[in-house]
Amino acid sequence: MNFLLNLEYLPRLPLNKRLSKALRKAIEEGRLRPGDALPSTRDLATNLKISRSTILSAMEELVEEGLIIALPGSGYYVKETDIVEDFQPSLNSEFTKPLRLSEFAKRVRDVHAEMQTRWLEKLPDINYGTIPSTLTPHKEWERMMRRYCRATDIDTLTPTIQPFGYPPLREAVAAYLHRARAVKCDNRQVAIFSSKQLRLELITRILINPGDYVAFEEPAYAEAKYLLKAHGAIIRPVATDEQGLVVDELFKDATPVKMIYVTPSHQDPTGSVMSLERRKKLLHWAYKTGTIIIEDDYDCEYRYGKKSLPSLQALDEFDNVIYLASIWKSLSLVGFGFTVFPRRLADVAQMAKMEMEKYLPVAEQVALTDLINEGHLEKYLRKSQAKLALRRQEMILALAKYFKNRLSLFSEGAGTHLVVRFISTSENLVVETAKVAGISIMSTASYYEESPRQGEFMLPFACYQNAEVDTRVKKWADELKKRLAKHATN
Repeated sequence: MNFLLNLEYLPRLPLNKRLSKALRKAIEEGRLRPGDALPSTRDLATNLKISRSTILSAMEELVEEGLIIALPGSGYYVKETDIVEDFQPSLNSEFTKPLRLSEFAKRVRDVHAEMQTRWLEKLPDINYGTIPSTLTPHKEWERMMRRYCRATDIDTLTPTIQPFGYPPLREAVAAYLHRARAVKCDNRQVAIFSSKQLRLELITRILINPGDYVAFEEPAYAEAKYLLKAHGAIIRPVATDEQGLVVDELFKDATPVKMIYVTPSHQDPTGSVMSLERRKKLLHWAYKTGTIIIEDDYDCEYRYGKKSLPSLQALDEFDNVIYLASIWKSLSLVGFGFTVFPRRLADVAQMAKMEMEKYLPVAEQVALTDLINEGHLEKYLRKSQAKLALRRQEMILALAKYFKNRLSLFSEGAGTHLVVRFISTSENLVVETAKVAGISIMSTASYYEESPRQGEFMLPFACYQNAEVDTRVKKWADELKKRLAKHATN
């Protein structure tokens, strides 16, 4: 049995006492547990270079203390009693000093409790908003990864300190974003992150101090709000309507806002698209007040029935927009997030990222570079866009057919879910009957900072085949009608 023992050098203590002390400590620390066999005297003599008589003397001392027992012909074992527990310090002891957390850790603890109950535990109900793997380029991704994971190629993928990521991938992302979203940048402004959450973490570190105001759409992406709250930011809600953020509210309020977080291409969760007029007005307000805009181009790939507007970053003439994008929906196996920093922020952002994330997985970056440059990503986006448009239309038709005027539909054409608002119907009843029908829904309540809208739900459509939508929605409507009738008669 290999076992590490540290015989402390105590010049006035005999060797057998030093050995018994080391074994006693191993038992107290739980490295030797009740019922465990101790190393044999032969092994100890060989490893520690001490005589067996010295070892036997130490063992007998522990036997007398009741910590171990000797079994003839078998060896020594830790005694299976409660004695060992006496040596374990109690976490509830009056002598235990309280843990001194940082102010940040205290905020994280408080924010996480709210996030867990209001948002995180509900996300599985809508499958985290992902699209089916059949609509993503998984086969091409597997082929790209095999290309760079062969034994002969591994040595060519030596990691280097590139905090903003693999330069050819940054060039590919810059070119793709310019084609798809008219984003104006070069690879020096593009940063690759191993996860989309890290993007806002870095931005918050370099821009936000505790007590700073951050403006947010109301409703708004919950995870981003929680992260900023954990850093001590004060959330300033701004209303939205069918044209997105109501920018006029910002001009009327004198609150000194340090940063504003918006989702103009697909307001999260309502799906509204910010009008071109409001985009220009927002950019003017940000320039006038010195406010940095975080543009999360969430779900920008999926648009139905309307021409896609240029990103805020594409319209920005003041170097004031930080642009966020990711491919986690279109390629769910890859969690990379992308950020395009304004030129004036790029240098300090790179320094900060050096402290957070020096290295990124090399093979995945090289494979993604090829996936973009060879056109596979955009090909699958076009393919999935067409199929999701049909699934969305099927869902809208089924809701109108079976629920009639019992609900209203926020019908803006973006994203992978619809927002439905039930009229004069118990939210619990809506959730229960949807579950019976195999329909995934999630309340939007956690997206609101102040006054959530009653009966408002996110309803994903991407996960259903066209043929099953009508059947499931009919079952949902029938079940809800049946339960409402039952409640009415009671």
